Amino acid sequence: MDKTKSSNTTATSILEGVDTEVLLNAIRQRVSTAQKEASMAAQSANFSSIEDAGQRIRNERKKQGLTLNELCELSGVAYTTLSKIEQGHPSARLDSVGSVARALGMKLWIG
Repeated sequence: MDKTKSSNTTATSILEGVDTEVLLNAIRQRVSTAQKEASMAAQSANFSSIEDAGQRIRNERKKQGLTLNELCELSGVAYTTLSKIEQGHPSARLDSVGSVARALGMKLWIG
């Protein structure tokens, strides 16, 4: 018997009595989990501190040629709150940061 036939016979005997559908589902689940973890790791390279996020928001606002007042109107966030966000003040509420980010077309990731 050649080596290939021997390998196939061994694999077949190992799988006897195993529900192959259950095995395939388990493998699919592990692959899916590994893909999600790899994706999250790649995305985490773009994570920022609140101070960096505020600076990115300020840079994007200026890039779009918006004043603080204009962004306040677009986002529904008060001027003082927007000022705190851009300064990276830790007391800024997450929903306010999210509103500003959405108004600028930015994504907000929390990790």
